[in-house]
Amino acid sequence: MVEVGAEHGVDVLDCLHGTALSPEMLHGDTVVSGAQELAVAANLVTATGNASGLGLAVGERLSLHSYGIWGFALLTCPTVRSAVEFGLHYLPLTYAVTELHLQVRGGEALLIVDDLGCPTALRSFLVEREIAVTSGILRAILGESPPSMRLEFSLPKPSADYEKTLRATVLFDAAHNAIITDAAVLDLPLPQADPLTMAVCERACRTLLCERCSPCVEQSVRAIIAEGVTDANVIAARLHLSARTLRRHLAAEGTSFRRLVDEARHASAVELITLHRLGVEQVALRLGYADAATFIRAFRRWTGTTPGAYARRAS
Repeated sequence: MVEVGAEHGVDVLDCLHGTALSPEMLHGDTVVSGAQELAVAANLVTATGNASGLGLAVGERLSLHSYGIWGFALLTCPTVRSAVEFGLHYLPLTYAVTELHLQVRGGEALLIVDDLGCPTALRSFLVEREIAVTSGILRAILGESPPSMRLEFSLPKPSADYEKTLRATVLFDAAHNAIITDAAVLDLPLPQADPLTMAVCERACRTLLCERCSPCVEQSVRAIIAEGVTDANVIAARLHLSARTLRRHLAAEGTSFRRLVDEARHASAVELITLHRLGVEQVALRLGYADAATFIRAFRRWTGTTPGAYARRAS
């Protein structure tokens, strides 16, 4: 993204503004978080006025080898279908912000790029980038005889020449964003399939996924919830993530946004009832419940008893 920014006259420091990244860190082994990547994307889109084809330019620079062991694993899968399924399972190891789903309809295979969870201002950039890089990966794993593809965008037709860049038939104003090919392509064998190597790669990917899905996101969410913020969209924006990406990270860490909010409310309720000795109506109001009855049901679920009984026992 920084390289594409430079081609559009955007200084590297402007691209990295607000990310805590320095230009020197880009040439080392620095792990860039999803939040930092989205922040750079936002800086790039803003500085260029969301130039047409900006996402394509970034996506073109990402090859299969840009993804390390994840990309190598795709090459060693037995079929296109298994490669797609593997890639989707370990998608958090990639730069993807959008959600991807494989569907088969009427003899066609559709790899749908779901942009609903993307920040609105970055939607066109992220969709362009994802379709460009994903279609390129499909060509790379199939080697010398890639299948014909049709690329569909829900975006209106831009000024950039998408067909020349993507080397495929491109449709705009479509019902969805998708990479489409014949369903039979899914069962094509891959030329570099190797079950032993794939097993090694999968173990490595599994380990990486566990390492990357550290408690960092969960801890960040807990800290913001502790400030009294319980809106997923607000918290996601503060972490420079889409709400859907935030939920995906939490799921990978073995938790969920609802659970974290529930746990925080539980802890706050106990404190307000036992230490501050507030009434049920006051606690319900502070914790954002519609009424006291709803809060009492939640408290009984947490503790097995009512707020009043809990307070009497604590005292």
